[in-house]
Amino acid sequence: MFKKVAFAVSAALVSSSAYALNPSDVGPSTVEIFMSGASAQDKGIAALFSQLCVDADNNNVADDLHVYKDLVSASSPGKAHTAYFCTVDAAQVTGLSGNVPVLFHKRSAGGSAQGVNPVIDEVAIEAMNINGSNCTLVSGDATSGEYHCTIADANDTVMVVSDAGVSDVNPEMFVGGNTPAGNDPVNATEVSNKMVVRGAASLVFGIPVSTGLRNALQEAQVADGSLPAGCDAGASTPGATRETEACMPNVSKQMIASVMQGKINNWSEVTNAAGTPLSAFGSPANTIVRVCRRVNGSGTQAQMGAKFMNYPCTPGALPPLTARPSFFGSSEVVENSGSGDMSTCLNNFEASNLWAIGIQSTEKNADLGDDYRFVKIDGYAPTLQNAATGHYMDAVENTFQWRIPAFNGPTGDKLAVIETIATNASQPSIVATLNTAFVHEWGQGGYMALAANGHAASFPFSVASPVTTLSHFDGGTLDNCRVPTTVTGAGIAQ
Repeated sequence: MFKKVAFAVSAALVSSSAYALNPSDVGPSTVEIFMSGASAQDKGIAALFSQLCVDADNNNVADDLHVYKDLVSASSPGKAHTAYFCTVDAAQVTGLSGNVPVLFHKRSAGGSAQGVNPVIDEVAIEAMNINGSNCTLVSGDATSGEYHCTIADANDTVMVVSDAGVSDVNPEMFVGGNTPAGNDPVNATEVSNKMVVRGAASLVFGIPVSTGLRNALQEAQVADGSLPAGCDAGASTPGATRETEACMPNVSKQMIASVMQGKINNWSEVTNAAGTPLSAFGSPANTIVRVCRRVNGSGTQAQMGAKFMNYPCTPGALPPLTARPSFFGSSEVVENSGSGDMSTCLNNFEASNLWAIGIQSTEKNADLGDDYRFVKIDGYAPTLQNAATGHYMDAVENTFQWRIPAFNGPTGDKLAVIETIATNASQPSIVATLNTAFVHEWGQGGYMALAANGHAASFPFSVASPVTTLSHFDGGTLDNCRVPTTVTGAGIAQ
């Protein structure tokens, strides 16, 4: 039984106890674990460690939790690397040999690509070294605190083979146009023979469009009666009519696929139901289509290809376009390394009064701080409830994966901790807490726990305990190319 979530890690930084772990305490008795890949589970892992660490006085605050965050981005500590160091409670981890010190590294730099190929192929990659002079205590004390760590030279990192990885989608999807630069396509047989793959959580994605394009879509759909009168009025701010679900403009899955494959190159080729070109409802600098996509090896990019184009799921399915300038009237495609770069891409096009379209998870832009807005797909907004009932189609299961012992995979205490993270970093209580930051004017975005992991679903769907019975898991494997179906016996809400 897990303790009540103490999600605010900062609360753990003021605890005092008999335990005292700091960088100098890392030694031979420490269970050191390296995980790399997508950032999708980072906040859940952070919340989970406040449960896993010893809490001798039962005050829901870990006694000796130390958190280490890189300063690669000064404005966002921990963006590339984070580590957790504490005495893990054997009562919280099935199979743990006893209360043991655990140093858990999570590399997020490079995204999903670093949680797949290097893990399967046992290739050493960089991880942050926190057992040196590069980490400075910035909050708390030597008993329990937060450290910021510089990565200035080779002494600040170590080259290691990750024990486990995390990705936005299952490893087998990283083939063809989804293959990360410098890597070979993932061999599905190799995954089956060497790897354990576990579903983590269902993450709802959406299609963001630059704000000017959103406004034009609204005006076009008010004009043809698809949206109520008034949806094309008001300032684009929180609480304004334009931001509600009722006024959210709609596009089709087929239109998105056509744009992403370069078959629609000018927004004048898109019309409303009355046949009026979209370009008649705005005054962009020009009407060339602009596409902000992610790089090959991005799980966000891979899931978009699967959900909108059946790529690489169906033989003969066409991939999305790669980067290209606009020439002779063609659309422009820009590749972006991360979700922050995606936001910048859309913001820049909006600032230049150009209409653009992209891909983001619904964790993004709930505060409307960026100049893009999500749209409905085939009549449904990208809410958790719409995804849980099967009405909204763009939701995929993140995965944790690690090698089996025969291929130098984790064993013993190391494996026990990894299995606990895979099962519980996305438990309903943690997911619900995370999702409070992803409440949009049009509804709740973010994550859902999985009934496939043993979590009980609520009927009707509850954002307070968000569990989906729909899963891409079947027959012992998880494949985000499948149509998600309900877990046997779990039911489905409509």
